[in-house]
Amino acid sequence: MSEPSLDAILPLKVDGSYGMDDLRRTDALMASLSAFFSPDLLSQLLVVSPKREVPAVRAYLSRWQALPIDVMAEEDLVPELQRYPKLRGWRKQQLVKLAAGRALTADYFLTFDADVFSTRPTSRVDLLPSGRALMQYEDRRLHPRWWASSARLLGVDENIGDPARGMAITPAIFARELLDSLTTAMSTARYTWAEMLCRLHLPWSPSNWTVDRYLKAKWTEYSLYYLHASAIGAIEDFYVEGGTREVPQTLLGHEAHPFEDWQPSFTFGSENPALFCLVGSKTGLAPSVVWDVIRQYVPEGSI
Repeated sequence: MSEPSLDAILPLKVDGSYGMDDLRRTDALMASLSAFFSPDLLSQLLVVSPKREVPAVRAYLSRWQALPIDVMAEEDLVPELQRYPKLRGWRKQQLVKLAAGRALTADYFLTFDADVFSTRPTSRVDLLPSGRALMQYEDRRLHPRWWASSARLLGVDENIGDPARGMAITPAIFARELLDSLTTAMSTARYTWAEMLCRLHLPWSPSNWTVDRYLKAKWTEYSLYYLHASAIGAIEDFYVEGGTREVPQTLLGHEAHPFEDWQPSFTFGSENPALFCLVGSKTGLAPSVVWDVIRQYVPEGSI
């Protein structure tokens, strides 16, 4: 049996969700991926931006010749967005991730945000141990409304599977087969899955002046995906839990919060099991501040 293939997807808006310079924030992500990812790990790294920003994004990212970067307009990937111009950027980036299978062809899709960066040499076996994707869990009680809304949308029990935990946030890995299954299950004869989700966020529409709409509106891409995968009994077929004795690596470390207490020597050291870290855009820190801290840990020549 051949090894499963892996693509990656990055929703990117130049000024980000918090008015920050997310285009320059990608320097840390791209430099660390160039330095730490094995050359054949990603078949494609798809960057998805608003159509008006595509030329600038493509030009800015063109220097990362070692990475298989393609830039695509979000309106081409998710044409439904053209009918919902006032949809929040936070919602758009979730739709972009759910739409990954419309453009990517790999067996699995690794999701990124602009404020993520790689922390150590990473190969296929790290992300896809034994041919299944690495899963990181978090306590569902951290965001109970996400799980309740997503369950209501899907018509499943919000406590399906292990009710104490669910799929953690970006970076994460989607399985193409499960993502296709989810989007098919959410589509109807009248609306695509993306249209159905967008319609929940039309506050001026009388169809949304209902309690039911309010109870469905807190969905997220990962809670929808994980609940659907659990409902069809597919988690163990496609995933391996990280942070265990057998599979010690994890996807994301949170030690960079608060930033002033961060010890990057641990983040990039051999004792850290996490493959990625992030310094969130909402911290308000300029990309140059973050890069000045981590640049000594990223091998020379990657930027």
